[in-house]
Amino acid sequence: MYLFKQWVGAWVNPLPIAISLFAIAIALRSTGRRRSAATLTIIGAVVAFASSLGGVGSALLTPLETRHAAMLDARNMQQVRFIVVLGSSYHPRQDIPVTAALDSVAMVRLIEGIRLSRQQPRAILVLSGGAVGGQPPVSVGYAEAAMALGVPAESILQMNDVLDTAAEIRALHSLAGDATVMLVTSAAHMPRAMEYCDRFGVAAIAAPTGHLAQPLRSWSWRTWLFPTSSGLRKTETALHEYLGLLAMRVGLN
Repeated sequence: MYLFKQWVGAWVNPLPIAISLFAIAIALRSTGRRRSAATLTIIGAVVAFASSLGGVGSALLTPLETRHAAMLDARNMQQVRFIVVLGSSYHPRQDIPVTAALDSVAMVRLIEGIRLSRQQPRAILVLSGGAVGGQPPVSVGYAEAAMALGVPAESILQMNDVLDTAAEIRALHSLAGDATVMLVTSAAHMPRAMEYCDRFGVAAIAAPTGHLAQPLRSWSWRTWLFPTSSGLRKTETALHEYLGLLAMRVGLN
């Protein structure tokens, strides 16, 4: 099921959708159905162009990223027992440091977890993420990076047998029980993670990070006219999260 979800998630993205439309258009044109082929070509071009606009990506992300406020200062909050950093991606090599082996999403999450752990010094830093595609568990990379950044080994716990958000939150419930935890993940991912916490009975305080959407006040005409790779990334991130929420609603996760 995990591999199936990854496959579906990879294809339900703007560029694969556009490429699929172009391929179908070529097939239709070869059978003489030129009008249908032209229509699909135009739709594919519009999908590819619109999904690369920063304004489109930010508009899709904003409802997700603003659902939970950032944890700007945890020093005056109630003491939490665990600060939990959800996993992302880890691809270690002998010729690169661990900070390069963790992807940018993972590093942002980890740094935020470390920042909060220094404001909540009694909390255990729980690092999550299993092994994907023959790579070592993400939690191993997290732990190596955290210790390199000064976190004592005795302050770290790893959850290394979990492959997706649902499994992470189930494992977290087994670990934390009724204790309050602070949950660190990307802002766009936080709504889905918190819904799983509600489903599995985890008392979680949201600490979102890695915000991608531009504030409305910073939008300009360029945001809506010039396609960029960052705009495409925003749209892809938003679609991934909306697809995940839909899967939860229909009982697929």
